[in-house]
Amino acid sequence: MSQEQLLEQSSDRYQAMLDHLTEMAALLKTAHPEAIKRGLEEWNRMQGEARLLDEQIDLQDRAVAEGAASQRRTELMTQVAEQCRRVYSQANLLKALVSDELSRLNQGRRALGGYRGTRDNKGSRLTASS
Repeated sequence: MSQEQLLEQSSDRYQAMLDHLTEMAALLKTAHPEAIKRGLEEWNRMQGEARLLDEQIDLQDRAVAEGAASQRRTELMTQVAEQCRRVYSQANLLKALVSDELSRLNQGRRALGGYRGTRDNKGSRLTASS
């Protein structure tokens, strides 16, 4: 396969990755774990394909790599990197929110753990005896 064809395939792959990152940003807003997991698996697959194409391009002659196809690919790579940073930021924010919510739930559970139920469903606080 020629360098031009490899560059075109690589550019197409990076465009697909950019589109997928936009989808991932939308998925993170829904906070649906299974959808996020599937999206991440797809991202990893796409990243692997792009890596293989990049390795093939690196083995080819660098003189051809100065054309318009190479420039388009470089621009797409830059856009993917920027979008990755944004999605990563969004994912970290979601992670912090979930962590905070989990922490609050655990605190509530510990507070409720000090109560014992009775037959008439009225709680009473356990106290330590001296």
